[in-house]
Amino acid sequence: MTLLFPALMLMVPLVSPLHLTQGADPPLTDLLTERELREYQRKPRYRDRINLFREVFDRRVDLLQRYIQRDQLDEMADLLQKISALSHYAGEQSSNAKNDKDLRSSEVKKLEIRLRKLIETINDLRTTVPFEYVEGFENTLRTLGQLRKTLLRQLLGEALVGNRTAPAKGTGDLASFSFHPGGFSLAAPPARLQSRDRFTEEEYGKLQLHQELEKRVEVFLEIAEARLEEIQRRMKGGEWEEEKENPLEFYTYWDMVHAYRRAIDGILINIDEKAIYKTASEKDIRKSLEKLNKMIQVFIPQLEPIKQLAIDRKDESLYRELEEAQEISVVAQKGSLYGLGAPAQ
Repeated sequence: MTLLFPALMLMVPLVSPLHLTQGADPPLTDLLTERELREYQRKPRYRDRINLFREVFDRRVDLLQRYIQRDQLDEMADLLQKISALSHYAGEQSSNAKNDKDLRSSEVKKLEIRLRKLIETINDLRTTVPFEYVEGFENTLRTLGQLRKTLLRQLLGEALVGNRTAPAKGTGDLASFSFHPGGFSLAAPPARLQSRDRFTEEEYGKLQLHQELEKRVEVFLEIAEARLEEIQRRMKGGEWEEEKENPLEFYTYWDMVHAYRRAIDGILINIDEKAIYKTASEKDIRKSLEKLNKMIQVFIPQLEPIKQLAIDRKDESLYRELEEAQEISVVAQKGSLYGLGAPAQ
């Protein structure tokens, strides 16, 4: 059974482009603590250093949150620059690595998964700071995104990398399986995330109830489908014909596209973690992939008309969210095909 490492995919060279587009970064001695630097020097193997960078990114984002909570904005801005520089150094590790097994190792997959979640966290933090600091967040998000795409390039190879906004038409084993994100852990999502994901209370209840992979995938697919159906109803000017109250009545177009994207992202993260940590059987993963593949083919054609709506309304935020939704949908499409054994094209 062949499975994929689907994830957010743009055209990115295997040799990291990060350093080429930035000025000189501070030396690692200025970016790592003494303990981290000793570990970096003591363990020159690629996998060890990738593990170290994963831990370092975790610590720095935790520190970033504390700075924001304490209103230490100058320290926050400086730390953002250091996180960007660290992403350059992490990318250089991949540029210098030669062994394919190292480049596609579980350490790389775990860093990629971590980056998804850190990017989502930083993106949320960006909305809590004064406007003059937003550019620093955007620069850091950009460099972390570039690092993540470099890692994806290693995991996916040439055949599965596509253009950002052009929905396109995927070998490995369960131990090497990985999906794309920011996303969902296997634990039930806490209430504080509800406003971020734009899910309803009932939907969160279902996710809390169903912890097994196949059932969770079904719930996420229902969430995605419900958003597209409600958007289509509004675009066509149709009436709500159900007896019960419309649970999405007060959700904006952006809210619904965002929830769609988060639902697809949730599927990928759940399959990802179940496969990497071997907490689901091949049969369960395959069934989940089959359900995802079937529905994503229905979802993708429905996104383009919504993008046109965003253009007609001159709604830049909706347009950008649509691009993200299309992107993650293509990832899901390619990933499910590849995971089910389709050859790379």
